Amino acid sequence: MEIIFETIIILILQYPGAGIRWFISRLWKSDRNFKEFLKEDAFINGMVSLLFIAAIIVGINKLI
Repeated sequence: MEIIFETIIILILQYPGAGIRWFISRLWKSDRNFKEFLKEDAFINGMVSLLFIAAIIVGINKLI
């Protein structure tokens, strides 16, 4: 059950993580496209997405 849950979470968070990495690379004027980031390791994209969500939650808690 745990393996299924981890796989689903990584697949769900893969797209936002790749989008965040793509956006940051665009700020640095990189020529890589979104599909290249999406084809890379899904775990990295998932972790980037989780870190971004955690940063948002911490930031909201600091404001409140």
